Amino acid sequence: MRLSRRLSLFFLAVIAVGAGSTLLLVSTSTENLFRSFVYSGDADKAKIYATILGDFHSENGSWADAQPFLSEIPGLLFSSLDQRIHGEHGSEPAPSFPQDALNALNSDRIVVADMQGVIVADTSGALLRTFHPQKHLMHGVPILSGNERTGTVLVGSMIDSSLGGINEQFLGSIMKSLLWATGFSACIAFLLGLLFTMRVTRPLAALTRAARRVAKGDLTAFVPVTGSDELSELSTSFNAMTGELKRLEEAKKQIIADSAHELRTPVTLIQGTIEAMIDGIYPLDVPTLEGLHEETLRLSRLIDMLRELEVIESGRLQLALEDIDADALVQKAVVLFASAAKEKNIDLAMTANDGLPLKMKADPLRMDEVIYNLLSNAIKYTPVSGRVRIGASSESASAGISLRIEDSGPGIPENERERIFERYYRMDKARTTERGGRGLGLAIANEIVKAHGGSISVEESTLGGSAFVVRMVAS
Repeated sequence: MRLSRRLSLFFLAVIAVGAGSTLLLVSTSTENLFRSFVYSGDADKAKIYATILGDFHSENGSWADAQPFLSEIPGLLFSSLDQRIHGEHGSEPAPSFPQDALNALNSDRIVVADMQGVIVADTSGALLRTFHPQKHLMHGVPILSGNERTGTVLVGSMIDSSLGGINEQFLGSIMKSLLWATGFSACIAFLLGLLFTMRVTRPLAALTRAARRVAKGDLTAFVPVTGSDELSELSTSFNAMTGELKRLEEAKKQIIADSAHELRTPVTLIQGTIEAMIDGIYPLDVPTLEGLHEETLRLSRLIDMLRELEVIESGRLQLALEDIDADALVQKAVVLFASAAKEKNIDLAMTANDGLPLKMKADPLRMDEVIYNLLSNAIKYTPVSGRVRIGASSESASAGISLRIEDSGPGIPENERERIFERYYRMDKARTTERGGRGLGLAIANEIVKAHGGSISVEESTLGGSAFVVRMVAS
């Protein structure tokens, strides 16, 4: 089932449970409160009837004729009103009202029980002369004749807990209003839930469509980003991912093309030389074979560098870490490259540190490879009679170790300093491998340093050229 349907059903279930429970609680509370209100009103009326019936019992000495007396109360009420308005001997005859109309004006049902629990009067006549135990009469109001209790009177809800007449209609209208209000609120909540569901699922649907396009190889898929919530962050991350995948795909194609180009040159040279020797153009002698051997060695080195780079990038590089002295590492490199620097009359020197112990945790063979690669490049691109400086330093005993190799060569433009660590990248696209290298040495050095948890960067040199800085973790 789709997420939009699941969310819609979830909202519908939550709204149904919430609305149902709210309706049940509110309706129950309303009915109880209304019944309490009706009962309190009936209790006040019962007290008045108890006083009237107490006087009646005092005058008659018994409950005989209590039933007709209750029936006469509405007529007596209007007779008293007529005397109040027209006087005791008014000229106007007293109005005559139907008994049903009088009973409607005094619609409260009244029941009177004697001390034995026998119903002696009932305005409805339903319970007349029936017996009721005391627990049935406990909600009534005692009737006192003087100081003696002579019976019990019950009015309206004291007799029957069910509401009747206008009270029942009023409570029914309240319940109907509650039902309509709850239903309307539930519909509004459900519509808002649907809008929220659409708001949530629309970006997810767009992400799904874009992901399918990427799965089919279309790396141009783009998801619109709106807002600043988590879904927007997810869309932004997806776009960044597809951009990175596209860049990696292009880089992979470029690597394949560059690798084919780099491998083609020595293979073509070897093939052409052998064919010339077969055709008798080149003599089959030792110098020619030595040239072929040199090209095979160059081809072997290129393959080894590609293999090494693949091992490093795949995380399968095994490092034999140990505590090594950075100064000793630098000093050994200066000694090894002294003759190469002397051939170009380059001033190669080691810079002094501040006397701090420069110990770092690293693989000495791999770090030699990094330093030798950087120092070899510095000497290669530094003009005759130039200068090259190499040294190690640290800001404090607990800070990292910095290895700095700088030269007085032509330098590296700022906009190309990040790309020079990419494989096969050359600033001068026209230069040959003899003059400019294959573009793999810096890529290998960068991966080795990253495998140690360090970093390598290019900065401005105080000598006027470039400065390669290797930052390592101190041991």
